[in-house]
Amino acid sequence: MGVNYMIIAVRPEDRMFDVDTFVHEAQERWPGCEVFDANQSKSNQTTLVQVESQDEPSFSINHFSDNQMVSTEGTPDQAAEVAAWVRQANPDPGLVLWFVDDSFSGHIVLYPGITPEQITANWVDHSEHDPYTEYPDYFK
Repeated sequence: MGVNYMIIAVRPEDRMFDVDTFVHEAQERWPGCEVFDANQSKSNQTTLVQVESQDEPSFSINHFSDNQMVSTEGTPDQAAEVAAWVRQANPDPGLVLWFVDDSFSGHIVLYPGITPEQITANWVDHSEHDPYTEYPDYFK
């Protein structure tokens, strides 16, 4: 069973990467990954990358056509690795990226150079920190 996480561009004007860059970066990071085009009539997802490993469970990474979200389904450690990879591929410090779970019960702000270990260690629980109150500019 996978755990669903998302990397989101929080501000409406921010973009991560287009589908071609997403595929190129994924193939660089995970050589041999499989790339599938999604049926755009069913969702705004454009491309899925499936990563297989002999040592760990497989996981997927989904790119969405608005270039503002990437989701991943895998273990929490795999998801943190994907989040760090997305941030590395988008090093602009002005780009605001968050790593959130599928129920928006927590997040971490992804800054340039962040590691998977830092992502896991610095998770912000929304039951203790209300993002709507603490980041009102992002949630108008």
